[in-house]
Amino acid sequence: MPDRAPPIYRRGKYWVDKLCREDGTERSPNWYVFWYDVDARREASASTGTSDEDEAVRSCDRRYLADRGESHAFCYACGQPLASAAEYLLLDAIADYRIEHGDLQLSAGTISARLKHVVDFVDAEEAAGGMFGIGTSCATACGTPFITAFRAWSKAQPVVSRNKKQEITTSRPRSAAATEESVLQLAAALNHAADADPPRSERRPIYKPLPRSQVSRPRMRRADVATLARMLAFAAEPDKKRASLHAFLVASICTAARPDTVLDISVAPERGQWEPGLRVIDLNPHGRAQTKKYRPIIPVMPVLDDWLRAEWRAYQKLDRAERIGAGFLVNYYGRPVSSVRTAWRSMIAELGLPATREWGTYVLRHTVATLLRQNGADKWELQNFLGHARSTTDIYAVSIYPSVTKGLTAILDEIEQLSPGALRRKCAEKALPGPSTVEVKMTG
Repeated sequence: MPDRAPPIYRRGKYWVDKLCREDGTERSPNWYVFWYDVDARREASASTGTSDEDEAVRSCDRRYLADRGESHAFCYACGQPLASAAEYLLLDAIADYRIEHGDLQLSAGTISARLKHVVDFVDAEEAAGGMFGIGTSCATACGTPFITAFRAWSKAQPVVSRNKKQEITTSRPRSAAATEESVLQLAAALNHAADADPPRSERRPIYKPLPRSQVSRPRMRRADVATLARMLAFAAEPDKKRASLHAFLVASICTAARPDTVLDISVAPERGQWEPGLRVIDLNPHGRAQTKKYRPIIPVMPVLDDWLRAEWRAYQKLDRAERIGAGFLVNYYGRPVSSVRTAWRSMIAELGLPATREWGTYVLRHTVATLLRQNGADKWELQNFLGHARSTTDIYAVSIYPSVTKGLTAILDEIEQLSPGALRRKCAEKALPGPSTVEVKMTG
């Protein structure tokens, strides 16, 4: 029998490896979790159901966490699990936090990216023979020396984007705010270890992330109404397959909502956001918990109402089976769109606008907010409209935001004068094919 290569991952009595025949060939492309069964006196295994290494490791972590007999430390006298930050490894704490909390949140992708940055630091330290390699414990990670070293390392790491081949397509300096988001997420993971039942660590971070006001650079760029009109004219150009970008622009201007909120607008009844004749829209769909980035109920501008009604008519034409996952205002042939960045970059290049981070999709929200303030919108109204302030009264009394709607009307009227017809939906009566439950990025 050939020598067996080391497993790709170990945790407690469990390890991840391939199930092989006696000649060393693989029985399955999937990874397996192995352990020694004391009662049966033999090696046991269970398929992870995946050929992806990361998913297989997470499957092993889940099995470890479900085994109440496994622990990173035990009392020498009674054999009970101990809360020992000195024994509990940081990478295990991060893995457990993701399984038990992070991956269950709406912001799972963001949480994963922030913690991956911390793991990358640990990997870099291990490769360089530094102080904080893979043997770093929670006790060490809770200290000031660890976080000081992490901040210094992070400052030198650019933020990169990769294509499907994992080739770097863009690179930019990492902001101090991005580093502090990882510090915040790390602290949450370490506190989760201390709050577990039973606790896995008796230590908590002695540091806090630096306040956003100290590390965030305010955005200076804003568009003007003429630029918004040019954007809409570009998106409304016939036979260019820019309907998704067009819908995104119109909804962003009419709601001043965050980009992810705009992509979440749907006419599907089960989402409870809007229905024909309803002059308001709930930017927070039914079943979604509100977060610090509050999504308010706001009035529907007539322009947006026309778009929503057209989408509603298209939705009504679908068979019941086809309606599953359909009804999103920003869609690509009926399928929900996860991002308009590709189309946005094409528009920025075509219009000769700066290809900088400040001219990303978020510029629409900042621009509309600025224009509304310049048009005399009431401060309290604007705060509530943007989701920056709310009170118990808002639960009972839905505001109609008179000064905000007046300002939006003026902005939309000026856009119509500069680019006649650019606010109107061009594909209102197009039948949509069956939707996919997989979100796709718009490519054109």
